[in-house]
Amino acid sequence: MKLLTARFLLSPDGEVLEGGGVLVVGGRIAAVPRTSGAARRAARVHGATVEDLGQGILTPGLVNAHAHLELSGFHRRVPATRTIRPWIESLIAMRRAVGDHTLGAGVRRGADRLLRTGTTAVGDIDSTGAAGRVLAGHRLRVRLYREVLDGGDPVRAEAACAAVRRALPRRAGLCEGLSPHSPYSVSPALFALIGKVARRRCLPVTIHWSETPAELEWMRAGQGELAGLVRNSPHRTGLDLIEEAGLLGPRTALVHGNHPERGEALRIQRADATLVHCPGSHLFFGRDPFPIRHYRERGVRIALGTDSSASNDDLDMRREMALLRRSAPGLDPREVFAMATDHGARALGLEGEVGRLERGARADLCHFRLSSEDTKACLDELTTAIPEVGGVWIAGRRVAQHA
Repeated sequence: MKLLTARFLLSPDGEVLEGGGVLVVGGRIAAVPRTSGAARRAARVHGATVEDLGQGILTPGLVNAHAHLELSGFHRRVPATRTIRPWIESLIAMRRAVGDHTLGAGVRRGADRLLRTGTTAVGDIDSTGAAGRVLAGHRLRVRLYREVLDGGDPVRAEAACAAVRRALPRRAGLCEGLSPHSPYSVSPALFALIGKVARRRCLPVTIHWSETPAELEWMRAGQGELAGLVRNSPHRTGLDLIEEAGLLGPRTALVHGNHPERGEALRIQRADATLVHCPGSHLFFGRDPFPIRHYRERGVRIALGTDSSASNDDLDMRREMALLRRSAPGLDPREVFAMATDHGARALGLEGEVGRLERGARADLCHFRLSSEDTKACLDELTTAIPEVGGVWIAGRRVAQHA
């Protein structure tokens, strides 16, 4: 039993408090006293050991809603391109040239980087099994999405689905999910099969959606740069296929969404799905401005992710927040921090478990060292300045510091 305190504390409703603390019992948050006096009383009543972290702010750990940790070994090896096909083909060639050991080493390196920079939970895409094997023994809390695709060829749908029908063994800190890769690489037949598996086993899903103009051209007309890379254009929108498979709902995270068509944002909002934006990856490819205003005006919940080291300069959620603030300077820093914590938890189906300092949640915490001396400036500095990480805790145990 311990009580962690700091100069500032982020309350469950997103308010910055001066004083207060987090009482940790059995790896979970037992109480969040809102003042220094209340924190001292809680420590006396419960006989808790007090650890004062000093200047800075104590927050929930950051939640990375979308990553490909198995690609961490390809950092700066795959050149950025304005069109997506050359990047895909380069990445496929590099992956074929390495073995599971190399992929596994990348997973560990990426997971360690996340922890050092304040991320305590991640939604990771596992296409080979390497991520599952490595992350099962890692301290990072993981929603492991098992990737499924058939290149748009329905003949391959049954075999692709068979690979994920059987549940993964239960492991501490690792929860299962499914990732039908994208509407252009997953046939309608495979979408339907995955929809049945996800409903039967109550699994969350994540899907790359509406990432590039090439995707929309292929889905609608079967033309453009994706022709020959995948098969059988459905001549339908990706969101139609996702919805018809029963995969558009509260347990769905749609990644990228750079080119929504008319009415699609409202459909996402009404389904209570989450859209995941990856600012660093967006910058890497030099894409047109992300339509964040369009989504926010329609009430779509937005979470943040890093994507992979093959399409980003770092796996650092602090940087993702700063890039978002730079590209959309009118955003409230409180909202931006929620995108990197609470909204990410919703995207991963881990709401109530991570992403907020509230009673009953996992004691997955982060302390950021700030220079700010008043509550109003804290969140602004936190979301723009990439502050130093003073410490990271998973289930109340310190696991990393100083990044």
